[in-house]
Amino acid sequence: MIEIDGLSLNIDQKLLLSDLSITIDKGEFWAILGKNGTGKTTLLHTLAGLQNYSEGSIKIDGFELKNLNFLTRAQQLALLPQIQESSLDCSVQQAVSYGRYAWHKNNTPNLEIVSQALHDMELSDLAQKSIQALSGGELRKVEIATILAQDSAAMLLDEPLNHLDLAFRYKLMQKLKDLSQNKAIIMVTHDIQYVQQYCSHIIMFYGKSRVISGKTNDVLTQKNLTKMLGVELPDSILKNI
Repeated sequence: MIEIDGLSLNIDQKLLLSDLSITIDKGEFWAILGKNGTGKTTLLHTLAGLQNYSEGSIKIDGFELKNLNFLTRAQQLALLPQIQESSLDCSVQQAVSYGRYAWHKNNTPNLEIVSQALHDMELSDLAQKSIQALSGGELRKVEIATILAQDSAAMLLDEPLNHLDLAFRYKLMQKLKDLSQNKAIIMVTHDIQYVQQYCSHIIMFYGKSRVISGKTNDVLTQKNLTKMLGVELPDSILKNI
């Protein structure tokens, strides 16, 4: 579904990524791992069409990403940012319903999809509450519910577990794994334990524009983690990965 060929990324004359070529298909759940500042979010924003790229190509179902119009891109790709922005004062249900904008010209049942997204994120009882009155965790659930309501073919998630309690993190990861049976999901995260348990593939940044990519069992090794972090993890941590 997403074909990345020879992609290189530069920010402020700093090379973050060099010559990445991978294919991400529906039915796959990818994690992007790496230390802060290595280029994880930049890559995610590039795949979403928010960051320009001069070298290489990104194709969505055979069409160059740069050539897709806004609505087509939104139907194909949904982006969950890492940082929560201040929002307009509207109800939780209204906020989640905005995820349906990409499909506003279609006869797609909005209410049913929005209601399901609210239910999945345990927000049904808060549907009429103002989003200005929500906690950080509740607001994060609204943002994720909006992405669920958008129902794009691929979901690009930047630190989706931020602000969520431990129990709901596991629930969300299972939900994402279930969704990845019919979608392509790409998630930036620092939570290696969830990657090992739920993700099928990894893109791992380990400095100086270098990446390793492949199936989780092949990439998530002690040797590669040491390269990525620059330190050797204690055995007590590694045995749980």
